[in-house]
Amino acid sequence: MWILTAILGLIFIVSARYVFVVSDRTGLTAEALANSLLCQFPSLDIRSETMVFIDNLDKVGRVEEKINGVYAQTGMKPLVFMTVVDDRIRDRIMACQAVFYDFFGTFIEPLEKELSMESSHTVGSSHGVRDPIKYTSRISAVHYSLMTDDGLETDHYNRADIIVIGVSRCGKTPTCLYLSLHYGVYAANYPLTTQELDSKRLPPVLIRHRAKLFGLTIDPFRLLQIRQERYQGDSYSSSSLCQREVAQAESIYRVARIPYINTTRMSIEEIGAKLMQRSGLTRSLL
Repeated sequence: MWILTAILGLIFIVSARYVFVVSDRTGLTAEALANSLLCQFPSLDIRSETMVFIDNLDKVGRVEEKINGVYAQTGMKPLVFMTVVDDRIRDRIMACQAVFYDFFGTFIEPLEKELSMESSHTVGSSHGVRDPIKYTSRISAVHYSLMTDDGLETDHYNRADIIVIGVSRCGKTPTCLYLSLHYGVYAANYPLTTQELDSKRLPPVLIRHRAKLFGLTIDPFRLLQIRQERYQGDSYSSSSLCQREVAQAESIYRVARIPYINTTRMSIEEIGAKLMQRSGLTRSLL
């Protein structure tokens, strides 16, 4: 029996595909690239590891050891997603037994040719402060979203670019924080309470900001799951209440002609992109 277990374990290890994300800075760009591509293969069993701040030759050794170690163990080349500016470091890593997806090597050289200029080859530039004014504005937007979270400080709604409304736990807070952090959008959010939903009308505080409103809705059974994770056994997380609140919120949206989307099967990134598109907010590189 133990032999069979060992064989099955070995098969499982070999069938898994190992992925390394290697960066000379935070690794966010390389991770985003890897996630965007690998999510197209949902049945693939992935074992991933991210190695960041590989910014000098002294740190390359552990990267080489990890990558070559996986190849020696499995006989299968790991996938390496890499954002490394220094040519010496990149060449060392690319000598390893792996399949490489090099962000800078793939895109920087063609850009240099097209623009007829050399890139700065500056470590960490992809997540640095390219424009201090825009960066400061983005941080201010994050503070604004935190300050106005969950219906707080409604007297500051005149500064809002968008006001996200919906029932509790439908994704308002993470959506607003995403919009502020990534796009510098001043995004407030307001929870529709049971009393407000029962009235079947927009709360008075929102009426004069109707043009900025955007609604979120969600499948009632998904909402029930989310609420039960935190408030199991409470009436707040009952099936009947979830169904009633979602139906009432959608009715208010339709009557008040407020645009809204269903967030049930959407990531925060997708929700943010939809809100930006539907509301006409401008996206720009920050």
